[in-house]
Amino acid sequence: MCRATLSDGWRGEIYDCDFKQMLGMQMRNCERLYLWDLTLQLLDERAIETGVHCLACTAGCGSSCTGALS
Repeated sequence: MCRATLSDGWRGEIYDCDFKQMLGMQMRNCERLYLWDLTLQLLDERAIETGVHCLACTAGCGSSCTGALS
């Protein structure tokens, strides 16, 4: 999900995925990032932060993820 889809909060905050939304981990952790702040350049250059919660996706158990362990 974090590679192709964004999750947004009801106030317009942007997150890489719904797991990060529940954890409050925005795409730009140092400052809030909102829908109206997005540009194509920002999306192209963004780094996807990973964490322990990503294990649910790689195991194929994420809410909208289709990952798999090899």
